[in-house]
This record gives sequence, structure tokens and C-alpha cells, in this order.
Amino acid sequence: MREPIGLVRWATFAVIVVVAVVRAAYTLTAQMEPLTGDRGAQYYLGKLTAEGAIPLVDFQHGWNAGSWWVNSLVYRLAGGDPLWWEFLLGRFFAVTLSAVLVAAIGLRRRVHPAAMAAMALAVLALASPAQVKYVLPVVFAFLLLPGGRLDSGRWGLVVRMLVPAALFWQHVELAILLTGAAGLYELIGREKAPMRDRLARCVALAVGILAGFVSEVLFYRIGYGMSLGELNRQVILGQTQQFPKHFGWPFFDVPSDGEGYLIVAVYPFLLLLIFVPVVWRLASEPTRFLALCALLLATVPIRRPGPGHTETVSALLFAALIFVLCDVYDRREQVALPSRPTSVTGRQVVTAIVGFAAGAVWVGAALVLGFGAHSLIGPVILVLVVGVMMIGTRLPARLIAVSAGACLVLAAVPLASAVERVDDLSRDSRQIEAADAWAYAVRPEMTRCLKGGRTAFVLGNQLSMYDALDIENPTPFYLFHYDFGRNQEQLTAMMESGEVPAVLQMTAMTPGGWVEAAIEKGYEPCAEVWIAKDRQRIRIWAHRSLAPFEKRSVTVEPDGTRTSVPLPTP
Repeated sequence: MREPIGLVRWATFAVIVVVAVVRAAYTLTAQMEPLTGDRGAQYYLGKLTAEGAIPLVDFQHGWNAGSWWVNSLVYRLAGGDPLWWEFLLGRFFAVTLSAVLVAAIGLRRRVHPAAMAAMALAVLALASPAQVKYVLPVVFAFLLLPGGRLDSGRWGLVVRMLVPAALFWQHVELAILLTGAAGLYELIGREKAPMRDRLARCVALAVGILAGFVSEVLFYRIGYGMSLGELNRQVILGQTQQFPKHFGWPFFDVPSDGEGYLIVAVYPFLLLLIFVPVVWRLASEPTRFLALCALLLATVPIRRPGPGHTETVSALLFAALIFVLCDVYDRREQVALPSRPTSVTGRQVVTAIVGFAAGAVWVGAALVLGFGAHSLIGPVILVLVVGVMMIGTRLPARLIAVSAGACLVLAAVPLASAVERVDDLSRDSRQIEAADAWAYAVRPEMTRCLKGGRTAFVLGNQLSMYDALDIENPTPFYLFHYDFGRNQEQLTAMMESGEVPAVLQMTAMTPGGWVEAAIEKGYEPCAEVWIAKDRQRIRIWAHRSLAPFEKRSVTVEPDGTRTSVPLPTP
């Protein structure tokens, strides 16, 4: 008899629902610009569908009819308001519903309330499905999750026919990938069930996909006269023509802008970690099912690497990772490090080395060939390589050695990516350092005004300008503290005596202030530089003892072009 869900789990689930809905509302921003691009197209086509237009026939867009009918329903629920439509399509029926369903999966498995909360928070914070169609994998996993009434008896076969058929009407790619994952689970992941039962379920899954395809062909053929070739061009294989443009995972070229790229750097590591032999052997059947769904969904981000596609299919991945932790805790008595042998033979050493190398090679092949191939064959190789390892874990091999080799390579990838990213950021920051850019614009005028000297006082808190311009501060003072006025007497005396040959004014002076009075008493404006790109104005004041000097105003354009005119007389 299964453990009851209990009041605490139900209460935790209720809190998750409330938090998810409130977060969706409070993270939605007002639309300051009209809907454009893909979002605008989806909004407009949803509007046309709601008004009675026929998907595909009228739109020539490449989505399935079911998706547009869902979109039209969202449009109607929003009353045509674009902000409410955005909230429902991208927040409520995507991120919020995914988080709730993931928590519901945890509820069905009777995991600890903290694990349920962690699963939901992972979806809300890290895996954010872009729109309603990407909640479909979570719905698929929720319905077909091993265990429960839908997974037993005759209902198991019926559900495995109906769910793929319905999903095919919504999204062909997701239907094929997820149905393939379910079949792979039956063949490799579900080891304890009789082979006859597993094969029957695989047949049911295939029949479901076939039923979805045939029903859609008949619907458009009979209802609207669309040929099979045209339906294939718009919905099924026609879209694969664009695939080769996007493949190839950026392991060590993760763009440095945007926090969302963190998941791009760690995604392969997190995905393959579940399939490390020792981890896989400890994983329960529901965990294996979720892991295989996440594995097949990797085709989506591999085809178009980036945070958008990686985040949007990662809900099941994070759920599987948390399930792994729960499994390890539940089976902690089975986890035991091998005892230290009294003697080690040469054969044992060789076996361990071979196992270690095998694990490293396995992960290397999955990363280089599976993620790195610039072709659709990459995800296919990834699934094959992982499948071989899953089958291999059944053999009485040195799982510890193989797992150690695999984990070493897996850990090295995100670590090396992190080092590379920091180096990229350092290089980028050196290239766009404001002080360097400003110094480049000011240096010619500073050199002219100082007449070969190298001492000047920077008026402002941009102290890095001293190094950028390679000048020295002739005073013992720096204008970065609030009580700078206490230095008035000594600094004024130095300025009056000419010990400060030039002042670089980076900020506006306080009218009537003592610094302004000291400058106006002993200095003349030598140059005023306007940096158009940064909208920064810098003035160079030269001491009267350096006269005569030309007074001019210089404008530096974004392309580096300089124009100068005589500085207007105040």
C-alpha cells in the first residue's frame, strides 16, 4: 500500500500554486512597444483563429492546428488585450503551469515537501518555458509518469495511444521526441517489467503517433482539400530544412552578456550527470522516465543553442535531478564505497584504468559528437551514446571507475567554460573601459595644454583617469570624500602658485564653490572635449603661467572622427 500524500504535502502544494501565480503577475512588465516579431505574429494569428480562420490553410506558418486553437482560446480569455494575452500565453499557461505540474509530479511520488518546493522553484527561477507549447512536455510527463492508475492495466495502453496522438496535433516535433523518450524508457529504463509488457507499450506509443498523423491528414484532406505533400511541407518534415544553420553547442564560447547563459554552460553537465552509471543504477523508474524525456528534448536547445531554448525545455531536467537526490536519500543504505582491499593485483589496476578511460571516452563522445555536431545527427548520436551506457550499466563492470572517469570529464567542461567566460569578460571590459575610451578622446588635447608636462589634477571621482592618461597628481589630495573642503586652504595655495599646471574637470562644479573660485582665479579653459558616444563633456583648465595656448572645443564622434572649433569666449 502506498504512503498517503498527507496534509503537509497538500499544504506545500497549495503554497506553491499561490507563489507561482503571484510571481507570474509581479514579474510581468508593461508593454511599452507594440508586439512585433514572433510574438506579434502569434498574437495576430491567434486573433484570426479566434475569429474563425483555419490554421495552416490560411496562415502558412508551420504550426499544428491544435496550437493555434489553444492560442485562440488564450486570446479569447484575454479579451483581445495584448498584455493579458502575454500573461496567459507566456506566464500563466507556461511558467506557472509548468511549476505547478512539476510540483504535482512530486506530489504523486510522495517526495518530501522541501523537494516539491525545490522542483517548483527550479522551474520558476531557472527553467522558464517561453510559452504555452513548452508546457506540453511537462503535461506529457505528468500523464505518463510511471506509477499510479494511468500506468497500470488496460489504462496504460490506452493512455499511451491517446497522449501521443493528442500531442501530435499540438506540436509534431515535441510529440515525436517525447514519444521516443517514452519508448526508450520502456526498452532500456524499465528493467523489472516483463519484455512482452514493455513491447506492448512501445507499440501503443507508435500507434498513438500514427493515429495523430492519420487523423490530421484526413482532417485537412476531407475538410479543406490539403494534400499530404503540402501538410508535410508545413507541419512535419518541411521545417527540418532549416536545422543545419543552428547546430553546435558553444562549450567555450558562451556569450558573456546576460545571466541566462549560465544554463547554457551547465546544461550538458546537468543532463549527462543523471546517466553516469552509479547514478543511473540508483535512479527509480519515475526518475529514469523524466531523465529520458529531458534527454530527447535536448534536440531543441542543441538545434538552437541559447538561454531561450535551453531554459524552456529544462523543467523536466531539474525535476529529474531533484528526483535523483530523493532516490539517493531513499536508497542511501545501498550506497557504500568499496572497502579498501588488502592487496591490489595488476589486473585490478588495469581494469580500473580501463573503466576510468571508458567513462571519460563515453562522456567525451556524448559532448563532442552529441552536442558539438553541426547536424541533426548530433542529437541522434547523443541518444545512442547514452543508450549504450545505460545498457552497459547492467553488466557486472567496474561502475565506480567508469563513473569516476565520466564525472571528471563532466566537471571539467563547466569549470573550463567558467574560466573562459571570466577571461572573455576581462577582455571585453578592457576593450570598453570608460576611462580608456575617454582618455583616448582627451589625450591629444591634454598633451597640447600641458605642453609636454605630465601633472594634472582630476576634478571628480574618476581616479582611473590618472592611469589612463599616464599623468601624475601634483597634490596629496583626491576628490573622493565628502569632507574634501578641509583641504581648501592648502590646495588653493598650490593652485594659485602654479604647482597644479592643469585641472581635468570631469563633472560640473558647484556654482560659487571654493574649487570653482580657485580655478576661475588662476586658470583659463584650454580645451573642452565632447564625447558623443557617451555624452560626456570634459574640460581642461590650464594655469595662466602656461599661456599663451589655443583655446578650442573638440567633438569626438562614435566612429572616432574629431572636429574642432575655437572655444567660445564666456
